[in-house]
Parts: sequence; structure tokens; C-alpha cells
Amino acid sequence: MKHVRSLIVGLSLLGLMLSCDAAMAQSAAAKTAGAHVAAKVPAEPNTTIASYGDWVLRCQRVDTAGKTARVCEVAETIQVQGQTAPIAQVAIGRLSPGEPLRVTVATPPAVAFPSTVRISEVKGGAPLNLEWRRCLPGGCFADAVLKDDVLARWRGLSDAGQLTFKDASGQDVTLPLSFRGLAQALDALAKEGR
Repeated sequence: MKHVRSLIVGLSLLGLMLSCDAAMAQSAAAKTAGAHVAAKVPAEPNTTIASYGDWVLRCQRVDTAGKTARVCEVAETIQVQGQTAPIAQVAIGRLSPGEPLRVTVATPPAVAFPSTVRISEVKGGAPLNLEWRRCLPGGCFADAVLKDDVLARWRGLSDAGQLTFKDASGQDVTLPLSFRGLAQALDALAKEGR
């Protein structure tokens, strides 16, 4: 019970930090918009979100060195029933065109080191281990290349999976992960990459 309580406190803090970051970004955008009233508004949306079962496809227009590009990923947010803050998030996407798909997991910052994050299927199959890359005040991030055989297996799943990581006390935290809608979301992601 103590471990669950510390996880919930950590998740609540993650949700609060994400809400504060979003509010500050909106405030900064509003101030910038007021200063540049004459700036043109593009004909296409800056951000689009489409739902496919339990997965969403998120695309955002980004400007890098004067060039505009669309960056897209598919993601599932894992939440505890009755709470608004996410416990974890799983996202699949490419860092840039031509690179392999990567799966990234974001968790609360209260994790144990050394450890890994595991994504596994409930009915067998080798788990995918993700290595921790960095921890920030808002959360910790692990990722791995998503190989074709794992991707093909996940596309065919209709059963639930599991996401497992060690909390700060070294206890395993196992969360349900849904594969429902993943195949359709990945098909939509592939169309965005064209």
C-alpha cells in the first residue's frame, strides 16, 4: 500500500507539472500572439489528433531552420480510474524520416536505477526491454528501436499487454497496456510519413 501511495503522489505531481507547463506555454503563446498581430495564420492546423481504439495519432507542425515539417506519433495514455493525471504514456514514432520506428515510455520520476521498462504481451511473446534515457522533474523516459517482428506481433494482438517498471523503492509496477486500435493507428502514421 505504501508503494501504491508513493506512486499515486508521484503521478499527481506529474499531472500537476504537465498542467502547469501547458498553462505557461498557452500564456507565452498568447503574449507572443498579441505582440505579432500581423503574423499570418497557416491554412493547415498546427496540431491534429485522431483516435483509433485506445491509441491516438498526434501530428504537429514544427519549424526548424525556416522549414516546416509535420512530426507524428501514435500514443496511448495509461491512467488510473478516477484520476485525471496519467500514470504513464507509450508513444511510437520516428525521430526523422527514414529512421526506424522507436517506442518511448514516459513514467513518473520516482523510478529505480539500474532497471529497465518492459512491454510484454499477456499471452506470451518475448518482452521488449526499453532502456532509461533521462529523468526530468516531470518524468523519466525510456526507449528502444521497435523491430519489425515485434511490430508485426503487436499489430496482430487484440489482447491486453503490460507495461512494467520499478518504482523508487525497487518494487515492480505493472500497468495494463491495450493494443486495441494500434494497427489502425500505425497505418495512419504510415500515411502521414509519405
